[in-house]
Amino acid sequence: MPVYFEYAMKVSLCLAIIFLFYTSLLKRMTYYIWNRYFLLVFPILSFIVPFINVNVLIQAQQLDNLSFVKQIPVITNNNIPLSFVNNTDTFNYWQILSAIYILVSAVLFVRLLVQLLSIEKIRLKATLIMDGEFRIYHLAEPVIPFSFFNSIFINQNNYSENETHEIIEHERVHVQQKHTKDVLIAEVICILNWYNPFTWLIKKAIRENLEFIADDTVINKGVDRKNYQYLLLKVTGNIPSSITSNLKFSSLKNRIYMMNKIKTSRFHLLKFVLLVPIIALLLFAFRSSKNFKPVDTKGETEQSENYTLSTLTYSIPDAKVKTIVFKEQDKCLLKPGQLLNLTLVYNEKNRLKNLLKKNGYSNLKSNAIRFLIDTASVNNSFSVEININLTIEQITKSRDDTRVGNKLSTQVNNTERLMSAFKSGTQSDNANIFKNTDEDELSNKQPVIYNKLS
Repeated sequence: MPVYFEYAMKVSLCLAIIFLFYTSLLKRMTYYIWNRYFLLVFPILSFIVPFINVNVLIQAQQLDNLSFVKQIPVITNNNIPLSFVNNTDTFNYWQILSAIYILVSAVLFVRLLVQLLSIEKIRLKATLIMDGEFRIYHLAEPVIPFSFFNSIFINQNNYSENETHEIIEHERVHVQQKHTKDVLIAEVICILNWYNPFTWLIKKAIRENLEFIADDTVINKGVDRKNYQYLLLKVTGNIPSSITSNLKFSSLKNRIYMMNKIKTSRFHLLKFVLLVPIIALLLFAFRSSKNFKPVDTKGETEQSENYTLSTLTYSIPDAKVKTIVFKEQDKCLLKPGQLLNLTLVYNEKNRLKNLLKKNGYSNLKSNAIRFLIDTASVNNSFSVEININLTIEQITKSRDDTRVGNKLSTQVNNTERLMSAFKSGTQSDNANIFKNTDEDELSNKQPVIYNKLS
């Protein structure tokens, strides 16, 4: 598994934990500002945490003596090096996945640019009716009131003066607290981690919580709760873009429920303390098993967990190929009882390929040489079987190429002897040489030779 796929897996795990933590413990709290920063900061940290290696900290504080650290599984590709062998000659599925990832991310990025351009087109068509701390634009189209950065867009003809005031108060909260930045950050996270469903759920949670903040702020300013809720039901129109903060985003049922909810006790803020052990758990899980060296009481370090080769066997149906391989068995890089890792397996495969090519077996197929590894590890020891199974076409072609090569070599040697004889020998000598030459091999050159003899 390429390292960037392992990194993506870790980021996805972090985002999944963030969403589950939010929905199970934080979503029904009325501390919307706290939730806003949680949903904003921790998804960003999800892209940073996988880079943090706590091995040095673990060694410094001798945390290896704590049994719970050893019980935490290491989520890393290095932890299972022999579960499969990456055959670089086979069709590379990882490259296909990489291409799909880049393609979809590019499409989503272009989609974001198009949405930004569409908002700019709306602004150019709108009429500016107020310019100051924020701008208010009048729209002639039937569009739901929305805000984007420091601009508020509304069709005044659809609402009374009092309703317009309440709508502007709602959108003003989005503008003053710069909620557009939160929305754009959520969009970028989705572009980078689009394959993870929890990413899209976090994006929705961010947007919904921003509406909770705006609703709560408007009501706290003295707006009648019931009239405001009726206004939300009344608002209709087209949604301009998914990256805007519009008045009717999210489920009205959830928003009305949160507006009528009793304020959450401050005691519930202690839920955020649970983030400390969760982050610690992730850091321990993301530690590098390859470099992890626990410290003993004597201050000496032990070697990290190694894998050894218990037995090495071969499966080679073709007798000639088997002879070639066993003739240079002493050069094999895999030794029973010694270290075993992917690098040695990969290098041994290349050695065998070069050996076969040197003996005339060219154009080997991708699956001609395979390493079968017994993943049922016993005391970190694995047995390996090397399977070399060349197709009949490869073997026949190789042997034909060898015979043709020998024949051409004989022709060249005989031709050189003839030319040398013609230059320095007598006619009788030349005739003797010609008689000893394979007539089939020289049939094409007989006319020239007889002319010279004559």
